[in-house]
Parts: sequence; C-alpha cells; structure tokens
Amino acid sequence: MLGSALIRAGIIWLQEFMAQRAANNVKLELRSKFYDAVSKLGPGWLANRKIAELNSLATTGIDALNAYFSKYLPQLIYTALITPVFIVLIWSADFISGITLLITLPLIPVFMVLIGWATKAAQLKQLEALNRLSGHFLEVMRGLSTLRIFGRANAQIETMSSVSDNYRIRTMKVLRVSFLSGFALELLSSLSVAMIAVAIGLRLVNGELSLLIGLYVLILAPEAFLPIRQVGANFHASAEGVAAADSILNIIDEANLLTSQSQNNPGLTQFDFAPARLTVITGPSGAGKTSMIRDFLGLDTAFFDGKADDFAWVAQQPVLFDTTVTLNITGPAPIDRTALSKAIEMAAIDDLEAEDQVGVAGSQVSGGQAQRICLARAFYRILTTSAHQLFVDEPISALDETRAKIVVQSLKKFAKNGCTVVAISHQQLLIDAADQKIEVANV
Repeated sequence: MLGSALIRAGIIWLQEFMAQRAANNVKLELRSKFYDAVSKLGPGWLANRKIAELNSLATTGIDALNAYFSKYLPQLIYTALITPVFIVLIWSADFISGITLLITLPLIPVFMVLIGWATKAAQLKQLEALNRLSGHFLEVMRGLSTLRIFGRANAQIETMSSVSDNYRIRTMKVLRVSFLSGFALELLSSLSVAMIAVAIGLRLVNGELSLLIGLYVLILAPEAFLPIRQVGANFHASAEGVAAADSILNIIDEANLLTSQSQNNPGLTQFDFAPARLTVITGPSGAGKTSMIRDFLGLDTAFFDGKADDFAWVAQQPVLFDTTVTLNITGPAPIDRTALSKAIEMAAIDDLEAEDQVGVAGSQVSGGQAQRICLARAFYRILTTSAHQLFVDEPISALDETRAKIVVQSLKKFAKNGCTVVAISHQQLLIDAADQKIEVANV
C-alpha cells in the first residue's frame, strides 16, 4: 500500500509538472500570435479598439488560460482513458453494480453542460466588467489634467467606486455559480455511489454477494466518479480563460483573414503616382481618400514593413511629443542643422523658437503650429534620408493664406527635385498647384 501511494503521488506530481510546462508553452505561443495579429491589423484597427481591453486580454486573459491547459485538458484526457477502465473492472466483478454505474455516470456530464452554460454567461459578463473597469481607469488617467482644471477630478472617485463595485458583484456571482456547480456535482456523485453502496449492502444481507466482491466494488466506485468530478471542477476554474481566449482567437482569425485577402488581391493598393510631380487627391469628405493612401502605404496593416524607409507621412491629425520643437522635428538622432533650418523655413515655422516646448500632445501650440511642425518633420526626413516619397493629408487646412502658399511652394520644390509628392486636400490653393489630380468619387 505504501509503495502504491508513493507511485501514485509521483505520477500525480509528474502529471502536474508536464501539464504546467505545456500550459506555459501554449500561453507563450498564443501571446506571440496575439501580438503578431495586432501588428498585422495595424494602428488603424488599433485606433478603433479599447487599449485597456487589449491589454487585459494580453495579460490577465491569457494568464487565466493556465487552469484550462494545465488542469482541465489533462484531466479531460485522463478521464476519457481511466473511466472506461473502472467501468469494465466493476462490470466484470458485479454486473448489477456495473449497470447502476452506467446509468448514473452520464448524469454528471449532463449537469456539467447545463451548469457550464450559466458559468460561461457569468464569466463573459465578468470579463466585460473588467474591461470596463480597465478602460474607465485608463481614460481617467489620460484626462486627469483636464479633470483637475475643471474641478471634476474628485467626482471620478465615486464613478471609479461604482465601476469597481460592479466588477466585485460580477466576481462574487461567478464564485457563487462555481461553488454551486461544485456542490451539485459532488451531491450527484455521492448519491450515485450511495445507490451502489445501498444495493451492495442489501445483497450482502441476503447472501447474494460475497464480502470480497462488495468491498472491491465499493472501493472502486468512488474512484470511477472522481475523475469526471474533477473535470467539472477544473472546467469552472478555467472558464474565465476560455472566455478571454474566444476574443483573442477572433482577433488572430481577423488578422489571418486580412493577410489572406492581401495575398489574393496583390494589386488592390497599387496606384500610379507620377514621380517628380505634385499629385493632389481630392473629392468629397468620406469618399475614402485617406483610407486609400493608408492602404497604399500599409499603415493599417503593419507597424513596419519594407516600404517604411521609402516615404515620409504627415497625417491629418498632428502627432507631437512633450519636448522641444527641434526634437519633434529631428527626433533623438544627431541633428543636421542645415537641414533643420531648411525644413523649418519650408514649413513656415516663423512664430516659434527651436527650443520652445510643445507640451503634452501639443497643448502649448496652436493647431496650425502643430501642423507645421509635423510638416517640418516630414521635410527634414526627406532632406536627411533616402526617402523619396512624401505623402501629406490636408497639409494646409489650419494655415493662413500666407503660410499656406509657402507650404505649397515647398511641396512643389520637393516634386521638382525628383520626389514623389502626394497630397490629400480640399483646399483650392493646393488643388490649383497640382501637376496631377486624382478625383475620388463618394461611393
């Protein structure tokens, strides 16, 4: 008996060790595929998703799969292998007990499925509550300075408390369902074993069964129910991870579908932009001008690709960093003062000093100044790198007429020097200066 106990303990330890190792490998691979999928879908897709939700999926969501891969799946396989063995052993020893076992044993999976539906619904609501809590906290942190300016920072304490309390209620509901399901499975298995025990007791009293066979069946009967009970318990422990995995796999499938579509339509984003010319894309708002260029550049399908070194891009919404005007134009690399002065001049930055601070997200500069800083950044890139394509989206929409003319002349100058210049614009000044016009109709 001591030897059997030690062997069983060693096997259980080995099973736990191998299951945990396999779970870590699966989580590592899944997290890697998730990151790759987000990268393939690109910043355009990312802008329409809640960062807090993606962060929750990549961290706690994938970590919650540990119970699924290390406990539920190994136990499911173990049950599928061991339970039929116990059924055969009990059946061969006592036919009546085998019949009772076959009738009562399927009841546990049926109840597991019924309870599992309720557990899954509760876990999905809990995951949604966690995402709302994370998202709200992130938004509060982002807008904390604005909230403090308008005296609304303290009001968020009550809101955060309400959201947190909602998450607590959801979590306790999941725990109640889990404990209730565990109790139901234990009760059902106990009643099933009790039916076998009562039948064996009555038959022992009547002399229809030997004591040896009766003890043999009574010892094996609980062991036959134990694996399937543990499957139910481990399923509820892994339900949170399974709910998160559905969202993760949907994102991975979306990225794979996008990749497949790109491979099947290699010419979808190919346009004939003439070099050494200023091309202006115009058309009504919402016609897809910006999307067309972003698709052409691959901005919405990958963070970096083979074309990243070939072009400079100025988005319609300026992106600035909390540093000086100079560093917003040049970045942290060694500064080419000649190119910097020329870029500043061509972008008509005549109302800012090079060492002026732009503030968080450009809070210390106007919209037109932010636009011209981004233009100067693109001009500096063209002047100092091998990039020979310049793409700008509404480059003069926030500029006065005098500065707008300077920027248009700068774009013309880049085109004259052999650079491919493509601009999206509704401004007649820029449209009139174009060497090539592309009209995009509203579909």
